[in-house]
Amino acid sequence: MSELEIRAARPADEPMILEIMREEMKAQEALDPCFRLRPDAGDRYALYLRNRMRDIDSSVFVAVAGGKVLGVVVGSLRSQESLFDLRRFGYVSDLVVASTVRRRGVGRRLFERAAMWFRGLGIRVIRLHVACSSPEARAFWRALGARDFLVEACLELKPAAAAEPQPAPAAAEPGEQPEPGDQPEPEPEPAEWDRE
Repeated sequence: MSELEIRAARPADEPMILEIMREEMKAQEALDPCFRLRPDAGDRYALYLRNRMRDIDSSVFVAVAGGKVLGVVVGSLRSQESLFDLRRFGYVSDLVVASTVRRRGVGRRLFERAAMWFRGLGIRVIRLHVACSSPEARAFWRALGARDFLVEACLELKPAAAAEPQPAPAAAEPGEQPEPGDQPEPEPEPAEWDRE
């Protein structure tokens, strides 16, 4: 591999970035059914990438050698208004290296460049998602000092069984009170925030 340059992504890099991302999307999809892709996933990612490249609260850096993009990292500023002290943090949505050059320090160099960008903005914490079913990715992030913080779960709901018809309640004789449960319960009042 010729000398590696880490620089801000340019619009002309998009086709090579998308090629790397298509390879990664296929690999992710093979890891777990929760990564099943939409037919237009590539087009949607291209739009996402363009938006991140234009967004002042995001950065996209690429690793380039011999005129070819070998990896990409996408980072964004995030904020949360919650009970927690941490209000602003960095988020790495993507850090992907072409499979042909993995384990050569490309990913680490990309991360270091994104971390420098975050530090320059006063950010002290970076968050990211990593697939539980990818031991390589988990080991990469652990080697950089990341620790497990939160587990995101995927629960696929099965379709509900078709409801069996229930017999209608017996009609009351004239002058007879219906049994409890024979009358449908009144609809509850909508919650205040549901009212229009």
